Amino acid sequence: MPVIGINLTKIEFEKKGVPPIGGRIEVNLTPKVRDMRLGEIRSPTGRMNGVEILFKYEITYRPEIAEGLIEGAVMYLPQRREDVDRILDTWEVERKVPPEVFAEVINFLTAEISPLLFVIAKEMRLPYHIPLPRVEIKPQG
Repeated sequence: MPVIGINLTKIEFEKKGVPPIGGRIEVNLTPKVRDMRLGEIRSPTGRMNGVEILFKYEITYRPEIAEGLIEGAVMYLPQRREDVDRILDTWEVERKVPPEVFAEVINFLTAEISPLLFVIAKEMRLPYHIPLPRVEIKPQG
């Protein structure tokens, strides 16, 4: 797995109102890459260069009952060392993240941040960002 770690630097949530009873609530998760730069990892076998990706993960509710954001950085190690320069050059020139890198990073972030969002939503009495499975009893016919 090319993403080897995450470092959260900011978690901010604000509750703006009470969820409507019985109304539909939409939760939008918007991950964004803020910046990319050369990162370095020290391991027992020596130093390795990778791509440090700074991210911002915005969470919005509709109707506007709450909003939040999570910021931080992930360290991305491509399988080939020469890809580090290619990824960073593309970012510097075009401000674009290669699709395979973006998919890997966003999938990792979603898996890491979702449990945290469940805890925050529970503590703040907000709807979860993903519907939980529910058991329903159906009448026998």
